[in-house]
Amino acid sequence: MAMPRRPWRRVLAGAALLALAGSAFVSTSPAVGRTSELRTSRRVLAEADLSPEQQELVERFLSTQVTDEEAKRKEKPFPFSEEELIRRAKIYLALNQDDAKYIEQFKSFNFREAFPDAVNEWHHFRVDPFEPNRVWFTTRGHGKNTGLAPPLITEPTGKVFENPPQACSLRFNEAGEVTQYTIGYVMDRRVGNTGGVGGLMGILYAVGKPFPYPEGQPYQPSWQRTLVNTVVEFLQQFSK
Repeated sequence: MAMPRRPWRRVLAGAALLALAGSAFVSTSPAVGRTSELRTSRRVLAEADLSPEQQELVERFLSTQVTDEEAKRKEKPFPFSEEELIRRAKIYLALNQDDAKYIEQFKSFNFREAFPDAVNEWHHFRVDPFEPNRVWFTTRGHGKNTGLAPPLITEPTGKVFENPPQACSLRFNEAGEVTQYTIGYVMDRRVGNTGGVGGLMGILYAVGKPFPYPEGQPYQPSWQRTLVNTVVEFLQQFSK
């Protein structure tokens, strides 16, 4: 009976698919993402330097892979303009920033007393072209723990937190009322000193008062993912 030639190729392909699938599904978590570091930097050509073939490739990419935001928004008209919706989002944040009880995890935590100099650094407000009733914005934020917030912080630590950039959003109904507030979805966990953890859990980790469960700690890959990645890296040595 003839043996198939190079059976390791099938093993490599299967392991690679497992690793790819695992990365794709795991990266949907706000605490987990993928960063591709280029081995060498690549110069981005100016449009005038593109060859006809490159220009055609770019135009095809822009027309098929980049969303026409204006056209997309027109598919689902909303009673408020982009400018008005963004203005309402900023007003809402301004009027509610010192009353954090509307955020579930802050209900029993006096954030302003614990971090009186905290700054949210909200920026990059924009209306979602796919959901024209939703305003997205980004926060970074920093602050020093000089106050109390028992039982989590029974004495000031004097430590400073520096958040990673986090995606936030406000959803509005047709009456212009906020119906949903999302916050704390980390965009780059390498930034700041929260270990890549978002929201209140990340702030507490940064000042040395982390929650005692895994979600309050920096992300660690599972042994299964580590095993698959190790196998793939090993088998790739034979495919060169």
